[in-house]
Amino acid sequence: MSKTARTNIILVIITIIVAFFAAFFAIRSDRLLSHKYMGVGHSANIPTLYVHGLGGSRRSTNHLATIASRDGGHRTLTVIVKKDGHIQYKGSLKPNVRKPIVQVIFQKRYTPVEQQVNWFHKVLLTLKHKYHVHSYNAVGHSTGAVTILETVSKYNHKHGHKIPRLRRFVSIAGPYDGILRLNDIANENYVNYKGQPVIYKPANKWFPAYSTLVKDAKHFPKGVSVLNIYGNSNRHTNSDGVVSVASAKSLKYLIYKRTRNYEEIPVYGYNGQHSRLHHNIFVDHIIARFIFDEN
Repeated sequence: MSKTARTNIILVIITIIVAFFAAFFAIRSDRLLSHKYMGVGHSANIPTLYVHGLGGSRRSTNHLATIASRDGGHRTLTVIVKKDGHIQYKGSLKPNVRKPIVQVIFQKRYTPVEQQVNWFHKVLLTLKHKYHVHSYNAVGHSTGAVTILETVSKYNHKHGHKIPRLRRFVSIAGPYDGILRLNDIANENYVNYKGQPVIYKPANKWFPAYSTLVKDAKHFPKGVSVLNIYGNSNRHTNSDGVVSVASAKSLKYLIYKRTRNYEEIPVYGYNGQHSRLHHNIFVDHIIARFIFDEN
């Protein structure tokens, strides 16, 4: 047998093994979530908002929204935040639509979290007062997850009655305590069993300080079910290439005591890369199960 043939056979075997373990962990996570969230009140008419990260665009959440629509969801509304802050609503959001999907798009792709929080708050106000949305689920990738957390935390304290109530929150690769090549270094930071990081990263141009998140998260609404998905595509850096595992897992310390359920799911290898986390079958399956299954 030639060397090339042996190599091809080995590659086929490796591919089969990888596929097997991906299916195994998907089924395992599916059962875990089914048991974990059994009995949690959930209405099929609650809209799910998808928020992309820094430098992202419509394409960043298109795949997630498409997969969700195949799982019974319905694309109903696209919210476009213009570069000047003007907000445009395309589509409709009718109360009788099952599993409505709402994409929130920031045309100014590089915007500090503080500004995105202001815009996202306006979106939530409109959803409640114009579209009569009283509850919602949210899926945020990267900076989008931090924006969701900060918006809900900051405005729940005194103005929680003016915005819809968050029911389920999916965080994908959220940089809660630093981002590589900006203000974080691979393997520099660690979290304890509570999710508390050893180092609290300071604020920078794009992100608030971790200490600010700690302060604001004291007002995160109680009773939210949370799923934190993070990647580790490189064991040497313990990161998804952009966000360290420690930074993503730092969400737990912020809100764990206030949540109804809190679950962390790591994704390793190629599919654990930062941009792949919102564009692979394994993550799609987990999110659809968490958001859309009616228990």
